[in-house]
Amino acid sequence: MKVGTNDLGPLAKGQVWKTRAADIEIVALGRRLIHYKITRQFGRKRVSAQISGIEAMANYLFANAARLVRGPSTN
Repeated sequence: MKVGTNDLGPLAKGQVWKTRAADIEIVALGRRLIHYKITRQFGRKRVSAQISGIEAMANYLFANAARLVRGPSTN
């Protein structure tokens, strides 16, 4: 993620972000790609696992005014 692109801060494994449409949980983070689960409501069993670019995810979270619900995991 480029410095100064947005005010979300760094993305990390274990974070849960909330938007109006869905909740996004970051499962794994690589150098360029991010693996995440997206649910319509947090805690639901039916989830969609997806992979996208880190910068694309950061732009999505910024554009949809996402807020951090749960911070990064300690593992």
